[in-house]
Amino acid sequence: MSESQVSNIVAFSDDLDAAVERAGAATVTVDARRRQAASGIVWDNAGLIVTASHVVEREDAIQVGLPDGTSVPATLLGRDLSRDLALLRVENAGSLTAASRRAVPLRVGHLVLAVGRPRVGSGSIASFGSVVSVGRGRRGSSPAALITAEVTMLPGFSGGPLIDAAGDVAGLNTSGPARSGGVTIPIAQIERVAAEVQAHGRVRHGWLGVTLQSVALPEGAATDEAGPGLLVVGLAAGSPAASAGLIVGDILLALDDQDLVDVADLQQTLTGDRIGNAVPVRLLRGGEQTELSVTPIERPEPQRG
Repeated sequence: MSESQVSNIVAFSDDLDAAVERAGAATVTVDARRRQAASGIVWDNAGLIVTASHVVEREDAIQVGLPDGTSVPATLLGRDLSRDLALLRVENAGSLTAASRRAVPLRVGHLVLAVGRPRVGSGSIASFGSVVSVGRGRRGSSPAALITAEVTMLPGFSGGPLIDAAGDVAGLNTSGPARSGGVTIPIAQIERVAAEVQAHGRVRHGWLGVTLQSVALPEGAATDEAGPGLLVVGLAAGSPAASAGLIVGDILLALDDQDLVDVADLQQTLTGDRIGNAVPVRLLRGGEQTELSVTPIERPEPQRG
């Protein structure tokens, strides 16, 4: 190996070290469960912390360990169980450093690092790898598009950031119990959940009132879609879907130009900002393509007892 090659490797290694140091300044310890603590990300300078929901097993006596080695109490603001996200608020935390967020989504092949701080008073830890896939979630019950990276998710990494080679956060790592191995929730999903919780005190989800199943599109259907689509097999009385004129047997193709291949796609599209706003739904009816307008409402709370 030539001297210049060695020099380039050393420089690259130093750059990665700087990236971890930068991200580590915004990575905290989240102590909210009986076993090992986990990690979290400082989302703003006012004390908002994002972490994985499954590591927040108790809703009181939550402690957050800061990069300076101190530990402070935190309050749970809200969760989105479908995306395994939880938001905490730290009061009087001094001068927190908010994470720098990556401006554009990661692509397959990008070099990344997983960063964590699973122990109060310890330095940050990291593992190195590359992005192997970016796409719809298919693991567990998550409707979110997920990033899969070939990095080692060490104990306590859940809730910590996945960063690029510059130290900018691209998402939040989780190895939640409903998933096989570690995955990363992208920045856009986190921002959406954080905005919902801060504006409404909870995560709202849109609701159409349809029961669906994924089906292959019928041969000869008047559409360029490759399929499958979502077959309407049930409608709730008085629901937005029923009011919009949907009927059992319709095959949904897209909602507001977002393709619908499985039910998770619809869940991902029905975000809180769509509640009360009319959106177009493209569908097949009797083999012919048509379009209706539907106005989602907030998903009703399940009845107890």
